[in-house]
Amino acid sequence: MWNQQPFLKPDIESGSDDPLYPMMAESPELRWSFIRKIYSIVAVQLLLTAAVGAIVVTSHPIVTFLTTTNGGFACYILLIIAPFIILCPLSYYYQRHPVNYLLLGIFTISLAFAVGLTCAFTNGKSMVIKKCMLCFVLQI
Repeated sequence: MWNQQPFLKPDIESGSDDPLYPMMAESPELRWSFIRKIYSIVAVQLLLTAAVGAIVVTSHPIVTFLTTTNGGFACYILLIIAPFIILCPLSYYYQRHPVNYLLLGIFTISLAFAVGLTCAFTNGKSMVIKKCMLCFVLQI
């Protein structure tokens, strides 16, 4: 039964005729499209995080507001907690198609702001450079 499917090719490197993935029931095209979708979501998340970090680092009023005022500190704490709050409905609606993408987008934006605003408390230029390099490597 398993050997009748056209995508069960033998492992050439091992020299045997055993299939490479004997329990794989789906086609490789479906598998690779899923992998492409995951990598594109991760790439968008990293690019958004790098963009928010770059804006925070280059805009001095945002850094001053976050590091010197109580309201800025409260905003920072709220943005740190927001991704964890968004995970609750995301875990409930993970199989409902339009809702899960919307919640994933909100989660990505809140996480990007949390990481971007963390750049205000550290040497943000090095963090933005690291994020840009990571995005570049991911695209390759």
